[in-house]
Amino acid sequence: MILQATILNALVVIVGSIAGHFLSKLFDKRPRLRELPSQLMKAVSVVVIVIGISGALESEKPIVLLISMVVGTLVGSLIDIDGLFERLGKFMERKFVKTKENTTHPMLNEGRVQKSFSKAFVSTALTCCVGALSITGALESGLSGGAEQGLLYTKCVLDFITAIVFSSAYGLGAAFASIVVLLYQGIIELGASGLSVFLQGSITEISAVGSVIVCALGLNMIGATKVKIANMLPAIFLPILLCLFM
Repeated sequence: MILQATILNALVVIVGSIAGHFLSKLFDKRPRLRELPSQLMKAVSVVVIVIGISGALESEKPIVLLISMVVGTLVGSLIDIDGLFERLGKFMERKFVKTKENTTHPMLNEGRVQKSFSKAFVSTALTCCVGALSITGALESGLSGGAEQGLLYTKCVLDFITAIVFSSAYGLGAAFASIVVLLYQGIIELGASGLSVFLQGSITEISAVGSVIVCALGLNMIGATKVKIANMLPAIFLPILLCLFM
């Protein structure tokens, strides 16, 4: 059934985020474990970078990859998608989260990643959505009418682990990324059958662009760069047009 794996994907992000939230409370109570979320985040960051590089190397048309990244990032920067994500995260934080400043134990967060609803939401949403598995998995499911969903089921496992790590490090805002996962993958799946003619020959390049963005995200997570990842998102869809002429 079409959307079955995508719905499951959204649910596992919620479950993983809740599990990470309770694990973070355990970490807070044990000084020896207080730095664990930060260490796990770095471990996931390295894996994300490797996945991004390996996916980008699959590109068969590097010029399409280059033009897509340049033009897509330009468009995203003009629209300021990154700012929109941040504002959305902060809006959801005001609506759903009551924050309390910890003045009694100011040293509690030493050695740990600072809690941030918006950062948890944005980072989890981007990690779960812009990867090659998200794009190719949703396309595979949509083009097959829901018969082929193996890639998305594999992605469910990865996103469950990702949600645990982000939630334990940044906070429960990671759970709200499930909404983005559901909408993003759902739209791709439902639109894939109607766009099958236009997608011929461009799926590999779409995945390669997504992988470059994943790599940039991993570099941000590890602290090596401060790239506005969301502004790169329009680049994912440009290969559909460019591959018609190149």
